[in-house]
Amino acid sequence: MSIPCQLYSKSNKVPLFKKVILIFVALLILLSLAGSLALAQGNVLTDPPQTYELTRGWYEGRQTYYYDFGTNSQVGADDQTVVPAPIYVLVTGFNADGSPQVVEGQRNIIDVIPGDEGYSDLWEVTFVTVPEDYVANTITSAEEIISGGYEQTKAGFYVNCPVVPADSTLAEDGGTLTLGWYKGQDVSYFDFGMNPLDAAPIYVFITGFDGDDNPQFVEDQQNVIGVIPGDAGYSAFWQVNLVTVPAGYVANTITSVDQVLSSGYEIVTSDMVVNCPVLRTDAAAPASPTTLPQTGSQGMALSWLALAAGVAVLVSGWFLRTRAERL
Repeated sequence: MSIPCQLYSKSNKVPLFKKVILIFVALLILLSLAGSLALAQGNVLTDPPQTYELTRGWYEGRQTYYYDFGTNSQVGADDQTVVPAPIYVLVTGFNADGSPQVVEGQRNIIDVIPGDEGYSDLWEVTFVTVPEDYVANTITSAEEIISGGYEQTKAGFYVNCPVVPADSTLAEDGGTLTLGWYKGQDVSYFDFGMNPLDAAPIYVFITGFDGDDNPQFVEDQQNVIGVIPGDAGYSAFWQVNLVTVPAGYVANTITSVDQVLSSGYEIVTSDMVVNCPVLRTDAAAPASPTTLPQTGSQGMALSWLALAAGVAVLVSGWFLRTRAERL
């Protein structure tokens, strides 16, 4: 009787080559699942370019238009402010007035992108002081900044810079696509400028919740905001407030925050924050005149009086001229 040339694991007598195959198959399954998960979540480093369209909303009964970058940011423990992430700006020092001497040509550096723990569209500007002879873009990661022991200075302000796929565009501009560094890799973000930590309320209309506690949104109802750029308290970050309306509610019957608050409908403040920078808002309708033009019998009477006065002046002038000729 021949004995097959077969390898065994001494511990459990399972053929070793079978164990190797099983492990290999398990690794393939895990890699497949990881790839599927990454594909489902998206990856700004590999996703194709996107064009971000404008979304319509209501502001004091007027149409307002904003970009929607979603819910990538988190609200703080106070339920009112946005949790920022650091963005590193390299400088060689500061001027006498405190303004930074930014390294020309150096890209800003971030350490998180959408999907990473701690990511936020709102960034806390942090100045990193490097030597005078530093060569731009020698440093391309936060790890290099930290390991290099460079002095860091928080600027005291925040910027709204949502990270997006490379070469993405905006439907009507409003923000600048900028290149930065993320762990030594190119990364792109739109720069909408400075923004406070505070989030402003945005009102979203629902008719209730389903069995899984998912809100049932009112179809075609546009969200309602109470501040736009230039108003005190404006922020591009909005804390979602759910307004529960009756099943028979007609979409866009409510178009202002005053109407929301006076409606008596239940309002629930969520812990969800959306980044929706407002681009433009329709102009307010011209104000009605304080007095209306005269019409009807009174207006006609005034017109006749004016006509009579004019005739009297003409007759008086003719009479005086005729008398003078006779004299």
